[in-house]
Amino acid sequence: MSTLMTIRLPLLVSSRMFCVGLLAFVTLTASAQVTQEITFQDAVRIALDQNTQLRQRVNTLRMSEIDVRSARAAYLPSFNLSTGGGTNFGLSFDTNVGELRTTANSRFNISASSSVTLFDGFQRRSNLRQSRLNVTVNDLDLDRQRQLVVFQVATQFLAYIQASEQIAVQQENLAAAQQLLAQIEEFVRVGTRPVSDLYQQQATVESAELSILQFEQQAQVRMANLIQILQLDPLGNYEFVVPELADEYLVPEEFDLDDLITRARQQRGDLRAREIAVQAAQQGLRGASGSMLPQLSFSARTGTSYNSGIQAFDFGGQLERNRSEAISLSVSVPVFNRLRTRTQKQRAQVSYENARLSVEATQQQVGVEVRQAYLNYVFAEKELEVSQRQLVFRQQALDAARERYNVGAATLVELTQAQSDFVQASQDAIIARYTIFVNRRLIRYYTGELDPTQPLFD
Repeated sequence: MSTLMTIRLPLLVSSRMFCVGLLAFVTLTASAQVTQEITFQDAVRIALDQNTQLRQRVNTLRMSEIDVRSARAAYLPSFNLSTGGGTNFGLSFDTNVGELRTTANSRFNISASSSVTLFDGFQRRSNLRQSRLNVTVNDLDLDRQRQLVVFQVATQFLAYIQASEQIAVQQENLAAAQQLLAQIEEFVRVGTRPVSDLYQQQATVESAELSILQFEQQAQVRMANLIQILQLDPLGNYEFVVPELADEYLVPEEFDLDDLITRARQQRGDLRAREIAVQAAQQGLRGASGSMLPQLSFSARTGTSYNSGIQAFDFGGQLERNRSEAISLSVSVPVFNRLRTRTQKQRAQVSYENARLSVEATQQQVGVEVRQAYLNYVFAEKELEVSQRQLVFRQQALDAARERYNVGAATLVELTQAQSDFVQASQDAIIARYTIFVNRRLIRYYTGELDPTQPLFD
């Protein structure tokens, strides 16, 4: 019994040491994971490479290119090669011996045929033109999807920047609150301020720390949105590099609404795609109408056969004697096919009308989007101007409140309110700076001028 315990105890100790070592290794490995730095241009590149919807658009474009090759192949003649064989078993009368015998006759045949359509009511031509137009439509939609991806990345990236900047503001607010707390502690110690001011300022410090946590949480949410858009590994460590938002990015720019709408209707890829889709639908309608016309086709066939029951000729001789060729020219007139041709034409007509309506709806959408983007930029320009003036005044008010509080001419409530107003003004100024920057880029997006290959901060 004691021997068994002596054996098990080292095993147990070694197992525990192995588990502890393994846990330590996993922890060190996780902590040593390299943090990937991602700039804005890196984020755009990753999104353009990995975005699912963009990759689906690429596949759609490839499918339309395959349709073009299929439409071209419809002009080529068809060629078929067929062969077959078998053996028949049964009774047959043998004239040589004058009796019934069980025989087995083997047979074999081979044939080749080819056909080509000479006229089909211009259906093939319409289908080919429609396929080519669909390629153009899908190509334009792909370009617009790239712009959308860049726009989504820019929006989320700038939202993350904005949250990060607000964290910095809250940290400065906390430092100021802590400095004031130390000053109030000294005032209370010498008896120049009531202890209630100390308690109130302690609560203010805690509130400032809570605000930092809230903005840090908001920044983490923005980062999670970026990770989702970029389709990065959720377990990875990432650091999104905040670009410098220089003052030249905030220089006001004059826009003319009529000119913006005109440019958008000329440059928007989605609108051009819908216009070309009308042409594609028109070709589909012509193809459906062509199915009601007569069709002319030419065909040729050649073949030969062998039967072992024919004893007069050998295998090669039979193939030579049984050879046959045929050519034919046929005309097919659609008289009645259970209304299938008429239904096909009606469907094509409806598709054409829907394509035209889609153009009208997209034109209206483009105009409204550009108008709203223009108005948002005008308001953002005014907000930036007001917020900058407000920040200067709030700073002056805060400095005055501190001086008055230090000489006992103001209460802590007044000083706290002045500090709160200054923090809010700082946040408003940050929001206004990034809002006008985003809205200027929004105009480029809604007018179709946003180039995915060019940097946003240029």
